[in-house]
Amino acid sequence: MDRGFWYSIPDQLRHSISVGSIVRVPLSGRKTRGFVVEMGAEKEGKLKDIAALSSEAPVFDEGLLESLLWAANHYVAPLPVVLERSLPPNLPSPPKERERSPVAVDPTGALARIAESVSRGVRRPTTAVVGRWQSLDWLAAISPIPTVGRSALIVTATEAEATSVTMAARDLGFPVTEVAGEAGRALTDAWVEAQVPGRLVVGTPRVAGWQIPGLALAVVLEEGRRAMKDRQTPTVHVRDLMTTRSRVEGFTLVFLGPTPTLEVLAAGPDVVRMGNRAWGLVEVVDRSEDQPGSGFLAERTVAAIKAMVRSGRRVFVFTHRRSADSSMRCVQCKRVRVCEACGSRLGREPACRRCGTPSGPCPRCGGTSFEEMGSEPQRIVAEIDRKVGAGVAVLDPSRGPVAVGTERDLASLQPVPLVVAVDVDGLMLGHNYRTSEEALRILARLAGAVEIGTGRRLMAQTSLPDSSLVAALRRGDPIPYLEGILAERARHGFPPATELLAIEVRGTVDPIGIDRDLRELDGGAVILGPAEVERGWRWLLQGSLGPVRLALRPLVQRWRDAGSTVRIDADPIDL
Repeated sequence: MDRGFWYSIPDQLRHSISVGSIVRVPLSGRKTRGFVVEMGAEKEGKLKDIAALSSEAPVFDEGLLESLLWAANHYVAPLPVVLERSLPPNLPSPPKERERSPVAVDPTGALARIAESVSRGVRRPTTAVVGRWQSLDWLAAISPIPTVGRSALIVTATEAEATSVTMAARDLGFPVTEVAGEAGRALTDAWVEAQVPGRLVVGTPRVAGWQIPGLALAVVLEEGRRAMKDRQTPTVHVRDLMTTRSRVEGFTLVFLGPTPTLEVLAAGPDVVRMGNRAWGLVEVVDRSEDQPGSGFLAERTVAAIKAMVRSGRRVFVFTHRRSADSSMRCVQCKRVRVCEACGSRLGREPACRRCGTPSGPCPRCGGTSFEEMGSEPQRIVAEIDRKVGAGVAVLDPSRGPVAVGTERDLASLQPVPLVVAVDVDGLMLGHNYRTSEEALRILARLAGAVEIGTGRRLMAQTSLPDSSLVAALRRGDPIPYLEGILAERARHGFPPATELLAIEVRGTVDPIGIDRDLRELDGGAVILGPAEVERGWRWLLQGSLGPVRLALRPLVQRWRDAGSTVRIDADPIDL
């Protein structure tokens, strides 16, 4: 219930309850849990008493509540759902004061001036620090903050990265609270520990909604990663929630990573470069003259992998495709089964699914024995075994001279001297309006997995070596390229120049009625759809959507009450 209910505070609880308190209240003949979101003067009429105080520790204050109210409106989500996401799993106990350990002060690094100002109580404007963060040498720059009894927050995309940052911070002597895992008791203990000012709190995106008293500085690592946005309603993005919290609560916000998103750049932050390059050396491998069927790896790339293997050093080979390929190939000549009528790849079916032509024997050698091709990583492993040596390549990034994997393997990958991007063109030539930005982000992240040192590099295979994206990759500077995309987005009316809202309705659906409801909304939004999706329908709303979001809230509740499942995706990554 977004508007909530008023209750009276009994005398025995009058000095114990505040905004953010968790209480038990009578509702419809039973007692249920509730959150105190407002306290006011005595109301007219008789009010029921709050039955009990569930926890002595308030779970949010008025500043955080304002940010959570913004999130509920922006993501068109019920307020109780957003409030629940800001809480520890279990009821917290009051925090205990802990002795603060001294940390070594290091005045160097891109964050040093920001941290020094923050430690003196001076708020700095939002800053995008462009560069590699994986070495973690910038952590020492934050050291002045806990020494003056203020807290700092670092948000990472994955648990493995949170653990890496935590271990490095502890080595420096920071008093650290790590927020990771799914265990309710451990997360609740971490929440309680984070309530004591003077700590460094490190965690995954869940921590972005937590109350952290005395918060002076928040650092978000690679805010453009997909893990920084919830997939389910409410589809909260760490970047936007932290931006709102920084404005409301008054702490300094830093986005750190090699490629800031266009949303960050469009907001006009201070941009600071960490070093001369945002990532390491990139060697471009031109495949524009390679013959079809020459394999995943160019001869130059194979030679580089062989050299690394001979010297006992490790290689990571990256592909952006991980799904299985259902196509079959001839056991004898290895030709992929292709329909002679329409050119489509053929799977196990005896006839082409597109045109119905019978597949017949292999068109090259007449063979009738076929094998499944498997996933792209598996096929790359097989090619490396043929060209470099049997047993050299594996799919596990933690072992083997040559590891083959996808983006999800990068979080746990230790730095290696050579990284190979098999198909840069496949990243660049997608149909999504975010394709170019996503391609540069992934490639920059790959380059960040390369060890620092002579001869260490990313080898990027492409048939478009003169493209502007490849030029930006070579230079190690993303800002001019991203500013060009930003201008292009504005010309075409895409975010961040405008707002997008995706609405998917499944289950009991009346698409005609829902479409009529949407088109009757005030606010001037452009309505695109409906488009049929699996078990439902999808609409896109485009424009300045502030008034539309407010008008949508009762509509969405009405659709849900009618038995529909509604997913609202604010600022969708994929269309």
